[in-house]
Amino acid sequence: MDILSPSLSFFIPSVYDGNKLECRIHLPPVLKNIESTTTWLNRGAIVAHPYATLGGCYDDPVVSFIGSELLQAGYIVGTFNFRGAGHSEGRTSWTAKPELGDYVSFYGFMLQYLHILGLVLAPRDQVDSKPHKVSDEENKSPDIRLVLGGYSYGSLIASHVPTLDTMLDLFQPVPTTTSTNKATAIYDIRSTAKRIAALSLEKLQMSCNLTDSPDLRASMISISYLLVSPLLPPISQLLTVFSTLSLKVKTETSQGPHIRCPRPADQQSTHHTLALFGDQDTFTTAGKLQQWSDEMVRMSRSQFQFRMIVGAGHFWRENGVEVRARHALKEWLCQT
Repeated sequence: MDILSPSLSFFIPSVYDGNKLECRIHLPPVLKNIESTTTWLNRGAIVAHPYATLGGCYDDPVVSFIGSELLQAGYIVGTFNFRGAGHSEGRTSWTAKPELGDYVSFYGFMLQYLHILGLVLAPRDQVDSKPHKVSDEENKSPDIRLVLGGYSYGSLIASHVPTLDTMLDLFQPVPTTTSTNKATAIYDIRSTAKRIAALSLEKLQMSCNLTDSPDLRASMISISYLLVSPLLPPISQLLTVFSTLSLKVKTETSQGPHIRCPRPADQQSTHHTLALFGDQDTFTTAGKLQQWSDEMVRMSRSQFQFRMIVGAGHFWRENGVEVRARHALKEWLCQT
């Protein structure tokens, strides 16, 4: 089964420059049953698409089958078009820095959206949550589980997002009177999350008066990474002009400060991560992918896992490889 038709479509601004980004939310089948909403675990996933210049968009067939597997596992799936794809404004960049801002914008939306839904739909034993902790060492189930995913170029951008603490600082409530574009974009994203959450609840035939929600830091959040056909050097370096990615947030008078992003290896080893790739990938050899994966697994306290699908190429069109990829993803989701 491919990904279902979107439940809701909308636009949000990019924190990089305010460009409007085309977005969609897909509600899982489990939420179509009103009785199951009281036991639903607050799970969401972002699946970012491949390089827009080569035709990548959120309708990509690999994004579709990955998203459909996440939906079947009970995840709300969010997809969006990077700048230059679909009806999103702007053009594909040469440095990937604007696209990182695009991903961060949707990441912030999903955090806020899931947070608001969780206040209404969370199981009763999760209502009295503890303060947020990045660590997964707590015995208590987190209030929000969010998979940061992407396919090909989308996985490259997902790998470079800021830490969760940085995201929570960036998307904390800001005064509506603040005149900076930064505040406007973040305020618009938060407002859109509230509106889309209300529409989602209407689709679930649940009426709720959504007032201003508590700060995200009141929630316990667990993030993980899903990297499908990840890009390694030199391809990844060419797409970023050999520069180190950092997040730029536009202010009223300038491009704004650079927010340092952590090393992808540090984030992917300390959080649950699945790298899913084929041994016939035309962009990165099986040997390089295997060596990179082995090094990631050997890192201290690593939570990195990988699955190499025999016979699969970068575009997952070979006979039978999609079924095996779905099975590998399903196994990993059962562990997270």
